[in-house]
Amino acid sequence: MGLLTARPSSAKFSTKDPCFIDIAEHPDWQCLFGNSQPIKLEIGFGMGDFLIEMAVKEPHSNFIGIDFSQEGVLKLLSLIKHLHLKNIRVAHGDVRNKIPLLFHDGELDTVFINFPDPWPRKRHKKRRLIKPGFANLVARKLAPEGHIYLATDSEPYALEILEYFNAEPSLQNINKESGFHEDRGNLPKTKYEKSFIYAGDKIHYLKYSRLPQAEKTGEKELLTEEAPLPPTQSAGKPKSNDEILTAKFKKAESQARDVCDLKQVADNLAEAGDKEWARKVYRNAEDKAQDSLDLNWLAYSISIALGDTEWAKSIYQKAEDRAESSLDLNWLAYSISETLGDTEWTRKLFKKSEDAPSNIRELCDLADSIAETFGDKEWTLGVYKKAENRAEAYSEFQELADSIYEKHGDKKWARKLYEKAEDKAEDSSDLLSLVECICEKIDNKERAIEIYNKAESTAINSDDFCDLAESLCKNLGDKEWAVRLYKKSEAQAEVRAQAGTEVEDSSHLRSLADSLCVYPGDKGWAKKVYQKAEDKSETFYEFRWLAESLCENLGDIEWAKKVYQKAEGKAKDPSDFSRLKNSRHEKLGVIPI
Repeated sequence: MGLLTARPSSAKFSTKDPCFIDIAEHPDWQCLFGNSQPIKLEIGFGMGDFLIEMAVKEPHSNFIGIDFSQEGVLKLLSLIKHLHLKNIRVAHGDVRNKIPLLFHDGELDTVFINFPDPWPRKRHKKRRLIKPGFANLVARKLAPEGHIYLATDSEPYALEILEYFNAEPSLQNINKESGFHEDRGNLPKTKYEKSFIYAGDKIHYLKYSRLPQAEKTGEKELLTEEAPLPPTQSAGKPKSNDEILTAKFKKAESQARDVCDLKQVADNLAEAGDKEWARKVYRNAEDKAQDSLDLNWLAYSISIALGDTEWAKSIYQKAEDRAESSLDLNWLAYSISETLGDTEWTRKLFKKSEDAPSNIRELCDLADSIAETFGDKEWTLGVYKKAENRAEAYSEFQELADSIYEKHGDKKWARKLYEKAEDKAEDSSDLLSLVECICEKIDNKERAIEIYNKAESTAINSDDFCDLAESLCKNLGDKEWAVRLYKKSEAQAEVRAQAGTEVEDSSHLRSLADSLCVYPGDKGWAKKVYQKAEDKSETFYEFRWLAESLCENLGDIEWAKKVYQKAEGKAKDPSDFSRLKNSRHEKLGVIPI
């Protein structure tokens, strides 16, 4: 099942909760909080677990959360009331519109952006929250020496975020050469974050500081984290490998900040063969477990690493008692099935998951788990039917149709869901995703042409027309229609370039030229568009990305060298120079001085 994504809605939402901010202009924060403590903002707080923990941890700071999910807003407000917290306020809406209304420039002490939707498909990149204009907006609202913390599990998005924030002249990346951190120190982990860590996936962390005012326009001192002191070499007999490994484990255990860290230490100890030490660390982790997710993964490790099924059972029971959602119960059932093989308990948990209030994604995940675990087609299809009855948004119908077609081969049902998705489509990108599903799965050319025409009529910018042209070439082989759309794309790109009303980069022109090289294969046309992209480029990353395209798509090494030189002139941070060095070496075989 694909990841269902969400997007801001223009629908008005309000509640009379005293912690809810429902104003259209800048509030008096000192009056609102009753003090002048630092203001810290979380953008996109999800279910609010990070914001709650931060507010409890830092009672002398004021926290504000903005999210477009009504469900998330209501849940966070309920938690604030339950915990009697006085230092959180909550706003609903699109942060891009809310931030300019709520905050003066230089007013925020800290900004947290945890796992923004990566919108992984190329045509959906325009929906990503973090773009050049947004990076500039956040930088302006940050106080001198204030901080921005960002985290994402998507490597492509992480690299893009790095480029955009590095390009902001008022910000400094507090980082090593790579520009990324391995962790975020004492900041709490979100439940979403922990799910990736437990699964062994890599998280990309970034941290920026706003430069002091005196350094903003002149020479600035490079802000870096203090490098650890070199280890002291003790005199005497060299340590054995076992002694070195033991010291390493002791250090890791002493530095563990939460149950995630402790479980990792215990897993490593068990793998190294010291199961007694591992057992002690697992006990400590059990005492620190915060939620069902922690307990679920802890029980899984104890069962697999120690073979202690009785202890695992007791922890799984705790996990069930603390389960808060359909997804918690689903994951728990799947884990118990994998480790204990207890089909009765697994079935009971799947039933509880089905009955719990849940969104479409959770129901579809549950249907897939039931199918994989029990092969019960009737039960599985019943869960999908519940999902259909609750579906409202385009993405819900579209991805539900994909799942039903791919997992069960029900073309008739999928076709009906695709029709419902079409009625809910909001823009050209929605229609393009839909028509590609129809081309791949339903194989109805006449229907596809109808939707392509509809998508063209709703296209509004150069990216929309370019994506449509590419898709037509790949799916229908209609180059004549595609060329007409490429011309529209170029015309819209010109309008965009001349408007100059927003902080915008040249990526739309470069993407158009890239596409022209591949699909109609018109490199002469592409060269002209690349030149326009170069003329519009201003930042380090724009020139570097353009140089890479010139190498890959035109093979024009001399032109690429000149563009790389422009990129070098715009590089600001050590991580910029490192990426430039790697890019030049990969594309040209040249390592810059």
